[in-house]
Amino acid sequence: MTKTAQRMLTLMDRAVTLWNLPVIGKEKAALMRRLIERDRPHRALEVGSLFGYSALVIAGSLPPGGRLTCVESSPFLAWMVEANVREAGLGARVKVVVGDALEVLPRVGGPLDFVFIDAQKEDYLRYLRAVERRLAAGALVVADNTGIFRRDVKGYLAHVRGPAYESREHDFGFDCMEVSVYRG
Repeated sequence: MTKTAQRMLTLMDRAVTLWNLPVIGKEKAALMRRLIERDRPHRALEVGSLFGYSALVIAGSLPPGGRLTCVESSPFLAWMVEANVREAGLGARVKVVVGDALEVLPRVGGPLDFVFIDAQKEDYLRYLRAVERRLAAGALVVADNTGIFRRDVKGYLAHVRGPAYESREHDFGFDCMEVSVYRG
């Protein structure tokens, strides 16, 4: 993680607290950093980027040579993600793709060894299925907001808690993240 990226995350933490913007925040970011540092993925995908908070966390934690593709439906928010990762010194590691994830994901190359899902909650399972055949064995799949949106992600949770994955819920009190390892 670059010092600039760390300073930007600190500023973003203050801003999202003041404006109540939905980002993963410090606690969930720490979990994602630990997972990425432990497993050292090289091909990462983020579905739903908002303004780039989690993109900074993911890209900043990837090992040398690691790359992140962000899929964001809003052209303005995609522009913000690009500007923020560039300012953080991580622009060479991040590619931002603008468009509806359900249309874009079938064209994303693989193999993927890290996927972060944080977009339309009712579509989590559709997002995963769109890239599932390109997951490497042992790939990490992390889904945010699986506590507060449990009804919306019910099908997704049933799928990743099935035989193709080893899955664990991380409870943060206010919300949960589901971390799944693809058995391949």
